[in-house]
Amino acid sequence: MTHRKLSREELFVLVWERPTSEIAVELGISDVAVGKLCRKLQVPKPPRGYWARVEAGQKPRRPALNAFRDDLEERRRGTQQARTAGYFTDLQSRFLEAAFNELRVDTGRNENRVKHLSHLNQDIAAQVLLLIQGQAQKWAETGKVSAQWSPSVRTSVAKMVERIMPLARPQLLVFETEGRRHSFHANGPIILVRWTHELQKRIATLADIVRRQNLGHVVQPLSAIDHAWSGHHIYTPEASFVLDSWLCISSDMAWVEWNRRSWRDENPPERLSTSRIRLRDVMPIDFLDSNDTTLPTAISEATIKPYKSRLDALAEAERIHEMITNAAYAMDRSVPNDVLAMADRIWFGAKRPLQAAREAFLQIEEDLEQWEQQLEAERSNLARSILGVQPGDTVASQRNGQLVRISAESVSLYAGETQVTFVVSGKRFRKDGTLGKLNETMTFSFQSKGKV
Repeated sequence: MTHRKLSREELFVLVWERPTSEIAVELGISDVAVGKLCRKLQVPKPPRGYWARVEAGQKPRRPALNAFRDDLEERRRGTQQARTAGYFTDLQSRFLEAAFNELRVDTGRNENRVKHLSHLNQDIAAQVLLLIQGQAQKWAETGKVSAQWSPSVRTSVAKMVERIMPLARPQLLVFETEGRRHSFHANGPIILVRWTHELQKRIATLADIVRRQNLGHVVQPLSAIDHAWSGHHIYTPEASFVLDSWLCISSDMAWVEWNRRSWRDENPPERLSTSRIRLRDVMPIDFLDSNDTTLPTAISEATIKPYKSRLDALAEAERIHEMITNAAYAMDRSVPNDVLAMADRIWFGAKRPLQAAREAFLQIEEDLEQWEQQLEAERSNLARSILGVQPGDTVASQRNGQLVRISAESVSLYAGETQVTFVVSGKRFRKDGTLGKLNETMTFSFQSKGKV
């Protein structure tokens, strides 16, 4: 008998009837080869001491081959689950693709890039998680994702979020609900806030304001980009609570408060909050500089000088843009298109130069709009670089002998031949240190003796 002709059942009978050394002699192979064959055919071998017990007259229990097959099948299923654990279903991949499109992340031609969890880095995973939790139902209802929103789809999305959450967690600050008094979930929702370096600096600034002005705490609204609810609470428009959330900062603590409002008008809104997190436990609060930037009303020439070449280039681009804009809008538009077509046929035949000129000017208008957007982006970037101010920073300036603070939302500049005016706009802080609803605009100027 050769080992090639042995079936799994035959080998099982052999190794449990006689010691391996005897079987090896019969098969003409070594003991090691018998062991390898057993592993290959998945045949269990008797444990150490088994034959000594048989010789002593005992009858140790012999396993059933069918039971071993069940064990093998269970192992096979476990191996298969482990192999596919990182993969998303086709439905989940559609929502991932929608999130990538929203973030303008290029997935390339490799479709597997959005199939496996390992292809997401921590930062992208955090942004994807926040987007999917807030926008999943909207994407399905508007057709951005080809799926009909239903309880099963919502469950699939929630499972996907739970799988992404461990990867995204280092990029998120997790606030758990305080107590167990909320009707919509036994433990209350978990609120996730994207934990960026800019947000940490902003928190350091707010904590500094609290200490200097001896306040209880200050608040800052959280946008949909900043935060989301946990995977157990995928936000839906018909939910009984709304996502009006505020990040609250005291001198040493952070927490989130939000309004819960029922869809029934007779139920009054509730103000709820999460548990509090010690700032020193999550960030180096004692070593971060405050972003409370105090700016003078006049900007010095030393501040402007390093950026003179960029200012000159911006001024030249604006001059050319204005010249082409004036030329484009100077064209006589009172002549109807059918009159132009008739004039083309009478005078020029099939060449159509008049209609071609009008179409060219229409294209120029679109190009000029894009150009204006690029110019505005450069104005903003240049102003941020010169002033050292970013959106979200707290900017302070003296006005009529009083210090005014705003949370910057937009920063830009306007340059003339001898003057540059900087404009910072945002929500104004109240006297008690909380962020108000009134918009405030601050202007700072640079006056040059000659041409800028």
